[in-house]
Amino acid sequence: MISVSRTIATFTISALLSMMFAAVAAATTDIGDICHEAEGDTSIAACTEVISSGTVAGEELAKAYMSRGLAQQKERRYAEAAKDFDEAVRVDPKSPTVFNLRGNLYQAIGQYDRAIQDYQSAIQNRPNYAAAFFNLGLAYSAVGDFKGALDAYNGAIALDQKNVSSYNNRCYVNVMLKNYDRAIDDCNHALELNPNHTNAFVGRGNARRYKGEYDLAIQDYDRAIALDAKNVNAILGRGLTYEYLKDYRRAVADYDQAIAIDPNRPTAWNNRCWVHAITDQLQDALNDCDRSLRLLPTNKNAYDSRGFTYLKMGKFDAAIADYEKALALDPNLATSLYGRGLARLKKGDSKGDDDIKQAQQHDPDIAKTFSTYGL
Repeated sequence: MISVSRTIATFTISALLSMMFAAVAAATTDIGDICHEAEGDTSIAACTEVISSGTVAGEELAKAYMSRGLAQQKERRYAEAAKDFDEAVRVDPKSPTVFNLRGNLYQAIGQYDRAIQDYQSAIQNRPNYAAAFFNLGLAYSAVGDFKGALDAYNGAIALDQKNVSSYNNRCYVNVMLKNYDRAIDDCNHALELNPNHTNAFVGRGNARRYKGEYDLAIQDYDRAIALDAKNVNAILGRGLTYEYLKDYRRAVADYDQAIAIDPNRPTAWNNRCWVHAITDQLQDALNDCDRSLRLLPTNKNAYDSRGFTYLKMGKFDAAIADYEKALALDPNLATSLYGRGLARLKKGDSKGDDDIKQAQQHDPDIAKTFSTYGL
């Protein structure tokens, strides 16, 4: 005879165990959701619990490390984030996502070479990964490899022809590669996708400025500024265009505005230094160049501008010293070669002739340019 009490007891224990397992599963699911969806220390604690629970492995464990790494990165705990992404790679080395995320971390902390390697690994694991191609373009641009950036953005656009940022960034890269017509085409595509894309107006303005289409460039900068009155890049671009048109009053007004918006922009101080020097406001020029160099001691253009200022002041030793600092950073900088040549000749040093010849090899019109400055 079957014992009723034993049957009831067995059923009760079985039901209780089922309820316990369901509760554990629900708790794990809840912790997992918190890990992946929460932020900050809440996410970090939940992900740590998931990782240490021993209940997940493989792809799910890698996801927990990724989520914790992202939370650490947002909290600027970069070393901890890197360790988590490393663990995610170890657990799931075929995941394109983790390589892309670790690449983003490396890019955020300025380790661009490592970022490039990770984006390439992400693409190797998923050849149609448009986001990794886009991020690779950013990293190549950051290290000045604009050919690599162009190839990366070509890949991103081939996979996603609706990404306005890809067209905008390729426009910038084409400007840097002096492919001005292609740059204009790319910025036009960006503006077709988003007619109010401020940076696309700036990029197209830059391309038109380099082409000598100054009126069209100013129109683009004006439209960018109408959309974003504090867009320093647009204001500086318009200032440069006015400078090329020899409208120095408007150029200085734009540089003044850029400095008021962002007083820590070395380019703005240097640009105003140059215009002050051209217009013989030499002490003002020195003050501006000094400020630019305090902000960026490796600014070759500021050394060149200050050297030019000293040259106009007749302080030839100081001019030569600054030109040599500029040339140490860029040995082919024509304006510094020519300026140093003039300063040396003023001091009776015949090596100035060699400087001038070398400058003319890089820029055949350099003598004509300097003559417009009264030198």
